[in-house]
Amino acid sequence: MNIQQLRYVVATAEHGSMTAAAAAVPVAQPALSRAVRQLERELGTTLFERSGRGVALTADGESFVRRVREVLASIDALRTAATSADPAAPLVIAASPTLQAAMAIPILAALRDHGVVVPTRLVGCASSNEVVDLVEAGRADLGICDSAVTTGLTVSGIGRAEVRLYSPAATDLPERVTFADLAGLPLVLPTAGTARREDLDGFFVRCGVTPEVAVETDERNAWLAAVSHGLASCIWHSVDRSRDPLPGVVARSFEPPMHRDLAAVHRAGNPSPALVPLLDVLRQVGSLVG
Repeated sequence: MNIQQLRYVVATAEHGSMTAAAAAVPVAQPALSRAVRQLERELGTTLFERSGRGVALTADGESFVRRVREVLASIDALRTAATSADPAAPLVIAASPTLQAAMAIPILAALRDHGVVVPTRLVGCASSNEVVDLVEAGRADLGICDSAVTTGLTVSGIGRAEVRLYSPAATDLPERVTFADLAGLPLVLPTAGTARREDLDGFFVRCGVTPEVAVETDERNAWLAAVSHGLASCIWHSVDRSRDPLPGVVARSFEPPMHRDLAAVHRAGNPSPALVPLLDVLRQVGSLVG
């Protein structure tokens, strides 16, 4: 899902046909149609009923477009706030490398593509507790967490990330994998003794499988690199289900599906003008994904 797709959906709803919507945006009509159909596949629902006379919103489509309009309004508010922000004082966002790659970077890139530039500095953290510590200490304006935290900070839910198995393309696995498929599968895992590794070890115990550890590293960006080079698979979560992250890497959903709840934390009364509208965008886009 991207912001351009959201604009296409709203334009189609307002004009009653994809041809008229494409002329208004403007974009080639086949490109708009493909983008809308791709979004429907991602969401697993039909937004528009098609006919020879044009298109009409379904019940799901009406609900979705209502929320999309809120997202676009928040993006417009963020554009105004970002224009008044001091570029010498960037918004500091603390997040794990996974969430930097899976959420912060895609959102910032999508905003830039639509004329909203938010001066930002990303700070990497090993855990959600470290994210909270940085925000509490005033060293970050906003933190993105993927596990429950105990804190006096303001905590806002911003959606869910799907947990999937990322494997080398040649790996012989079904389209949707079960926990039993992890048995005997070479994996990239965090270093033994770390909090992330303890979480995963507990997961394996509950699943009744013993992992085959191929690579141990706490550098999360190295995980997908190891997969891309055919060394092992890894368990990774992302809000973007539309594409695989690297050449030679295939992402598979679990059956039953797994998700991690995402939350943003910040200090009450933070003076950064872009913080509140950016938080609104994160929360509203997350609600569309979740």
